[in-house]
Amino acid sequence: MKRLLLGGFLLLALGIVAAIMVWNDEPSTMRTELADFALEDPQSVTKIILKNERGEQVILEKQENYWTVNSDFKARPDAIDILLETMTDLSIKSPVSQSAMETILKNIIAKHTLVTVYEGGSTPVKEYYVGGSNQLHTGTNMMMKGSSRPFVMHIEGFHGFLTPRYFTNELEWRSREVFEYKPEDIEYVDISYSKTPQKNFMITLTESGEREVRYGENDEVLNGYDTLMLNAYLSEYKMVHYESYEETKPQTFIDSVKQSVPEFTIRLAAKGKEHLVKGYKKPLPEGYDLEGNTVSHDQDRLYIWVDEGELFVAQYAIFDKLTKGVYFLGNDR
Repeated sequence: MKRLLLGGFLLLALGIVAAIMVWNDEPSTMRTELADFALEDPQSVTKIILKNERGEQVILEKQENYWTVNSDFKARPDAIDILLETMTDLSIKSPVSQSAMETILKNIIAKHTLVTVYEGGSTPVKEYYVGGSNQLHTGTNMMMKGSSRPFVMHIEGFHGFLTPRYFTNELEWRSREVFEYKPEDIEYVDISYSKTPQKNFMITLTESGEREVRYGENDEVLNGYDTLMLNAYLSEYKMVHYESYEETKPQTFIDSVKQSVPEFTIRLAAKGKEHLVKGYKKPLPEGYDLEGNTVSHDQDRLYIWVDEGELFVAQYAIFDKLTKGVYFLGNDR
């Protein structure tokens, strides 16, 4: 009941505001501060808070060389770049017409993202609401906090609306990095296979700065390996990302995957950090391969369990390069 009364009061207040506004629709009469959405210097931004009408929010904070989301996770660099670029390139497409004013205000209250931007201090340098698109989906309804005048905003040369760029799903903001290490950063990488231990191998950086390779169940030393192939293999760890989160399965299913026997296990140490990644087949009920044969598991994707934390969906196209066995080193083993 209280929520209904509050909603009714807000709608009434918006109606009164719209009725008493004495705006002229000519751009020359607009007060600058009510349409001052664009950032002047995106490099000065230190924190961005995105909060939707349901109270869901993400806090993006700039660190020395990267951004974090909600303090706990590294943020996706590409998403940060797109957001900052968007907030910098914003320009007015048109003011909201007087006839559409009340409807747009109601829509912004019903569904919006509040954007709060800081440049190091405790006082925001920008604070505005991002609503939905205009009727033609060529602009986005936005309104400065504390104002009652919405505008249709856009980016010159971009055809579409900008609302999807201001998303508040923490999972979508988080970096999908599994490994991002140069070959010289890697202290060791240990690959083991539950069903075929004879394929196990480990590459270690010795105290002398040389690479030692051991293989098989007995950790035999592999002599005469191809150093170019080994360096090419280690280079595969420069950019290893998972594809998505497993959000469609219940926790009981996820737990059962984690408790099953992995197809492979990767242990890697670099820059003083140790990582553990386990790979599992991804069940595929009523699945078929390219030739129409029935298959029980996804042929393109697998599950990976990273550092005994969350379960992610990854591509075999990425992880096959890391788990191809010791044979790639040009030895007969």
